[in-house]
Amino acid sequence: MLNGFIALSYGLVALFIPAETIKVMAWYGGLTILLAGILMLLLVINRIRKELPYGWMLFQTILYIAAGTIIMLYTTESIRFFVIIIGLLALVAGVLQLLVLVNIQAYFGSKNLMLVNALVTLAFGLVMMFNPFEAAKALVVLSGIMGLFFGAVLVWFSLQLKKLQKEAGTILHEQDATEETTTEELTD
Repeated sequence: MLNGFIALSYGLVALFIPAETIKVMAWYGGLTILLAGILMLLLVINRIRKELPYGWMLFQTILYIAAGTIIMLYTTESIRFFVIIIGLLALVAGVLQLLVLVNIQAYFGSKNLMLVNALVTLAFGLVMMFNPFEAAKALVVLSGIMGLFFGAVLVWFSLQLKKLQKEAGTILHEQDATEETTTEELTD
């Protein structure tokens, strides 16, 4: 039930203050990356002391610490950059889908569905590239709706389990009472 309430809380926050929610999520993501970099730095120091190879791990450590710090200091710009990259990837995917569609055999029956998918992917990519922060807010709102739905399902499910647990306890109690009565009758 606690997980359900957490999901419901996230859903409400994401629906009513999506811009702040995405900034907080990005900031904590940056913090997580920074902490991972610091932990990796400790591993690098340990490897240096043991005279083990550490070059590649040191390179990764520097990247993690730099990325985490940049995300935390420039949260809004980091969100825009990340969403633009997603938009670029969607544009590339849409173009590749169109290329496949053009080169596919004429007897392939789902060409219309493939065309719609390619066009939607291209449109998604364009929206992400030209209005990245609003697109990110829309995704947070969508995740908020999903959080409300899954939170409600988890709360309902936990209540059903509680009810089932009570019923099982009652049945077990009745079985114990029946067994005691049967045992007493046999001993008499």
